[in-house]
Amino acid sequence: MSGPAGGVPAPEMVEVADGVELALHCLGGDGPPLLFVHATGFNGRTYGPLTSRLTEHFTVWAPDLRAHGWSPPPVDRDFLWTTLAADLLGIVDHLGIAQGELDCVGHSIGAATLLLADTLRPGTIGRMYGYEPVVWRLEDQFGPGENPLIALTTKRREEFASRGEAFERFASRPPFGGVRADALASYLANGFEDLPDGSVRLRCRAADEAATYDGEWVSTTARLEGSATPVVIGKGLEMTFEDIGVPAHEALPNSKLITYHGLGHFGPFEAPDVIASDALATVLGHEPAGTHSETNSTK
Repeated sequence: MSGPAGGVPAPEMVEVADGVELALHCLGGDGPPLLFVHATGFNGRTYGPLTSRLTEHFTVWAPDLRAHGWSPPPVDRDFLWTTLAADLLGIVDHLGIAQGELDCVGHSIGAATLLLADTLRPGTIGRMYGYEPVVWRLEDQFGPGENPLIALTTKRREEFASRGEAFERFASRPPFGGVRADALASYLANGFEDLPDGSVRLRCRAADEAATYDGEWVSTTARLEGSATPVVIGKGLEMTFEDIGVPAHEALPNSKLITYHGLGHFGPFEAPDVIASDALATVLGHEPAGTHSETNSTK
């Protein structure tokens, strides 16, 4: 695969399991470490306007999940989200972050796998902000092969003549039509790789993204119940799945839910400054703003 866009340093490749490597990006900053984990189909470098704000206080480390960004797909095609969560613990160990001192921010699968990682090794997380973690109530979960996003993703167009052509297509329709221009530019710069003929192709291939959605079914509230993870959960109120993020809040007794009018599941791209401000407030131990808040507490 080609290196990161714009001549930025190539990621470090970290072996997190037998024969499985993840790309790990250092996005800058000179403060304590903070782990940022992306959504399905994206990678650690596609959130430039948001993650650049996080580097004002932290050294931001961003892994690419299996088959995303610069990380190769696993030979055994294991995309279960509990496996991805175990991968993140490998990154935590590689960075030498002590138990209970992980400050982290995640979006969608990124937030869900961070929460799952904390259940695999209870007490890992110190402070966390997660935007719409995809965690299902048992009665709502999809079984293997049943997630409707599997079929939709396999039909996705992967190649474009140029990033300009990709921009015209993505900017004119949901879900990217409502994102901020610089956030879309960050996605296009880092979410595509250059091909020898001058065209570009999605770094996360459609079959791998579909397989990642198929691994989602293990992300359920039953795995989180009783976890003491301290987390602020952000939720947009303009959603196709209206309560996404809410089940995780229900299952976590030490969580706080904050909501945002006018944002959907792509909130970190639609309003990166707003989300970054609340994420920073959370991991710095301050009160995030949001639009409305609801708190669970074991204390």
